[in-house]
Amino acid sequence: DVEDPVNLWVHRPLAYAFVALIYRTSITPNQVTLMALIVGSVAGALFLVGTKTALLFGGICLWSSAILDGADGILARAKRQFSDVGRAIDGAADGLVAVLTVLPAFYHLWVTHHSVLQLVLMPVAIGTTLFHVYLFDFYKEAYLQHTKPSWDGRPERLSDITARIERLKAERAPWYARLTTGIYLGLVQNQIRAVSALNPRALRHHLTFPVSADSVRIYRAHNRAPMQLWAMVSTAPHAYLMSICAMFDRLDIYLWLRVIAANAVFVIACIWQRVASARTSA
Repeated sequence: DVEDPVNLWVHRPLAYAFVALIYRTSITPNQVTLMALIVGSVAGALFLVGTKTALLFGGICLWSSAILDGADGILARAKRQFSDVGRAIDGAADGLVAVLTVLPAFYHLWVTHHSVLQLVLMPVAIGTTLFHVYLFDFYKEAYLQHTKPSWDGRPERLSDITARIERLKAERAPWYARLTTGIYLGLVQNQIRAVSALNPRALRHHLTFPVSADSVRIYRAHNRAPMQLWAMVSTAPHAYLMSICAMFDRLDIYLWLRVIAANAVFVIACIWQRVASARTSA
């Protein structure tokens, strides 16, 4: 319900196959996250090289990084090694891969075309993509919670994350655990600000919900369709569309897809979600 078709039918099977290969080894979910970060960084370096061969392999690396990004969560659930810190590390790694690939890709566009129009559109593409991913993640987490009959009805509070940060400091946890959890707190705060402006009825961080078979049915009935639209502007389409365009040295097409097509889908998703949230609340 929360994934686009390519991510569901291509990325996920490959990620499960990879996890099947490494499940009986000592490799941890966080190490898979690190693999995704390294492979994504190699993709960015190849985009900077900028030859057709480098772009081809850069696209392959970026797509591989996206598959590994799904595998870390699968491995964590399979080995029961999931944690709030691991989730924060995964989110921070996703953001870092985005920075290390999008900026080199747009640099390649500039040195190839020297188009002022493309240069103006680049920060628009970056800013709106971040905004799309923020809101997708918010509605995805809401959907997964509200359609889970065993959920206790209590979303994560800002106070929960703040207490986690203080606990990590007191325990002298590794620097990366403290850093990524702090980044995660900022992400949740920005999500709350964005949803407060666009769709206040969808805010949930301060509420506790009754959960029943009826509430699950009602939430799914009203929110499944807009959730599919949110999935179309998530990190997965960003990764595979950019990968394909890079392989054919047509990152200019990716730029236009992000600026025009993705923002059109985003606007429709926002309007539809407002209606869905009002009906769900009622």
